Amino acid sequence: MGFFMASLDVHPSKAGFERAAALRGLTAIDLLRCAGLLFVLPNALFAASLGILPQALVLIGCLSAATLLWRAAPRDGLLAERVDLPTLAACAALALALCLLGGQGHFFYANADWLARDGVLADLVDRGYPVFYDYQGRDYLLRAPLGMYMTPGLVGRAFGLHAAHMALLAQNAALLTTLLYLVARLARPHAALVALLMTLFSGLDIVPALFVETARYASEGVWGHLGHIEWWNPYVQYSSHATQLFWAPNHALPGWWMALLILLYTRREIGFCALIAALAPLAFWAPLPMLGALPILALFAAELFGRGLFAPKTLLAAASGLCFLPIAFYLTRDAGDNPHRLLLGLPDYWMLYGVFLLVEIPHALLLYFAWPRVDARDRRALLVAIAVLVVLPAFEFGHSNDLAMRASIPPLFLLAFAFARLFAQLMEERPWTRLHGAALAVVLLSAATPGLEISRAFLPAYAISDCNFLTTWRKSAPKSNGANYLAATESMPEWLIGQDGARKTIEDRKCWPEHPVLEEGRK
Repeated sequence: MGFFMASLDVHPSKAGFERAAALRGLTAIDLLRCAGLLFVLPNALFAASLGILPQALVLIGCLSAATLLWRAAPRDGLLAERVDLPTLAACAALALALCLLGGQGHFFYANADWLARDGVLADLVDRGYPVFYDYQGRDYLLRAPLGMYMTPGLVGRAFGLHAAHMALLAQNAALLTTLLYLVARLARPHAALVALLMTLFSGLDIVPALFVETARYASEGVWGHLGHIEWWNPYVQYSSHATQLFWAPNHALPGWWMALLILLYTRREIGFCALIAALAPLAFWAPLPMLGALPILALFAAELFGRGLFAPKTLLAAASGLCFLPIAFYLTRDAGDNPHRLLLGLPDYWMLYGVFLLVEIPHALLLYFAWPRVDARDRRALLVAIAVLVVLPAFEFGHSNDLAMRASIPPLFLLAFAFARLFAQLMEERPWTRLHGAALAVVLLSAATPGLEISRAFLPAYAISDCNFLTTWRKSAPKSNGANYLAATESMPEWLIGQDGARKTIEDRKCWPEHPVLEEGRK
């Protein structure tokens, strides 16, 4: 930790490292470009499984998006700076540690969501895409945002399942490294503190969790176990950053990346065309976080109306996005079985709604009282982000209300960045006021959630499973209807995806005989 804190601030003693970076000619824009290509590449790999016309369209879109992202070449500013190697090394160490603790590679305990995701990766390694299943007399196709899996799956086709998991770990750690590095550079002179606060960002889940457990003790005389405490509200959850990374990096990484691009745009480091070019490729990783970012992009578009919105590069970016329509069509097939409803009409939900906002985003209230301290470049996007976070709890979509959990990722990232910068400023000031004390209380109380997530990583690890997705789904989430991952084969037109191929069925064997929690690991 001391190495990380020291490495994120520039010192004269780093001259040797800086000279080494200069010799290599590596700049921040190079990191941005490489990460952008990692997000675009899975779209191109997926296109290989499509029919000729949709394949050509998606490949044109990938080439156009990659070109627009690659040709971004600022003359000055953050992205033109030489990479600071000690800072990059510190960010890489932190990123790798977080990915490992989150269960990637199964070196540490992997949370329940990894069970189905391991099945997805195993199927892509086994036969590539498309993957078909025979379940209860019907044919199904694996239909899910596969952005995180395609490149590791290709590695696994060549070198085996274990290599695929190592490629997944390397891919995600590289993306998180770049993200942390650019956040740290944006947050100067408080780089270390802001980067750490971003990784630990959470709501005050510990408060309602302790209230519930205290009430249980009063009625039953037994204390419960504090584990995953973020479902204290039965209808909606805003996940901490650690929770998002440990449970759903396929949603967290693209959502955070879009939020980072928004921060770079507000500082005129990139153009609006780069935001538009990134949107569609990121949606193949996770469409719901992109929905959460759309209102902010709409604000930017409105601001540009009549003065650059219809510039050639922006129109090209929009055209490249339209080339991804075959993937958008694929992602929406047979998705209507996901539960959805308006929550505000439920009895007594208004009270729960108000409590939820106070618990999950008290940072917004503190920023309101310190609004003049907020960077003027962040204010417009931050206001829209907070508005999105206020509206999302009114709706439910998905088996676990995935809409709120995932669409909130970019807005929460922007809120976290603004709050972390405010907190860093406050900690330098004396004397303290009520605002200082409230900010410190929020930081300390919110640390409980990521702390509990990290502590779970030290449960006994279990081996990587090669069971197919159908088997892992029925064993790990029998109450789910599978609508997030499966579509009836007849719902997918053959001009988009051919329907020839063997059908996988439920396997009659143990998938996780060493699992410390599941029943099959105890037998």
